[in-house]
Amino acid sequence: MSPLIQGVAAPKHPSTSQSLSVSVVMATFNGADYLREQLNSLFGQTRLPNELVVYDDGSSDDTWSLLQDYAAKAPFEMKVLGGHQNRGVNAAFRSALIEASGDVIFFCDQDDIWLPTKIEAMLAALDATPLAGFVFCDAVQFVSPDRSLPETLWTLARFTPARQARFRQKPLETMISGGNVVYGMASAFRRDVIEPFMGIEAAGSVMTHDTWFALCATASGRPGLALPQKLVAYRRHARQTSVLAGRRPENLTTRSEAQRVRFEQEIEAFRLVRQSVSRFSLATDLDLTTSLAILDRKIAFLEARAALRRERSAKRAFSELFNRDYWRMSRGVLSVLRDYRGIW
Repeated sequence: MSPLIQGVAAPKHPSTSQSLSVSVVMATFNGADYLREQLNSLFGQTRLPNELVVYDDGSSDDTWSLLQDYAAKAPFEMKVLGGHQNRGVNAAFRSALIEASGDVIFFCDQDDIWLPTKIEAMLAALDATPLAGFVFCDAVQFVSPDRSLPETLWTLARFTPARQARFRQKPLETMISGGNVVYGMASAFRRDVIEPFMGIEAAGSVMTHDTWFALCATASGRPGLALPQKLVAYRRHARQTSVLAGRRPENLTTRSEAQRVRFEQEIEAFRLVRQSVSRFSLATDLDLTTSLAILDRKIAFLEARAALRRERSAKRAFSELFNRDYWRMSRGVLSVLRDYRGIW
């Protein structure tokens, strides 16, 4: 047994959600090197899913044949879908989601390892908190099954106890300040909460499916529950698709252009979140005025940062020192200076 999953205890309050069906949704792309360990960890869950839906995004290695081999021996229904072209992470997960039928959706990456009680513990948490739209947990990090890293995922993402407390009080404001902490492989969403937002309209290069659903769910009045248990072993390697694994462009000109494009894409992504939540509000007659106002503040803040980087105006930089959102959503003076200088 891997040292990563030895001694994992069952949850203190075992799930009573046997009536809830569970779909695990996975996207793969050239993942044969690590996929076996992930699939084996799904097969070893104390509460098995009802189905696993995998969309292979045009792999050129042995991923497809490996998936077929596992589908033939899976202890639950396993659907394997695929396309010949690589469409990107959001499109791949969207294609898998369309085929999933569970009441609770667990997102799954191809290269991690789930601890045995992950599904059981997360269903128990949703049971205990009916108003929660989703649940997300912490994760250990590792390079190989016998080599763990000292920081947990929450530590790396600066999801401190103080920020966790703020999340419980002001979930949406906390989510748009300081970066995303809801990672797909460590989360589970109620289907009815994410169904109105299944289009995943944002570009995957700047906002992946997990952030999209977490923001839309929270803004629509169904925030998540932060579960401090470490229920996933998160693999760190050079080829992973992750905001935590991103690399900076090599030269200053390229970095500056990449940052400009990223700001434009991030602004557009938040505009799309706002539009999606606004449509949901109109369709359901829910008053989401407060959520929409918070999203408007985030968009305005990103626009201010982009303008400062574009103009490099000392006058604008001085005025932004008094922009409270530079302190609430970023790092105050440091962020103003970085934007003024165009630093990555």
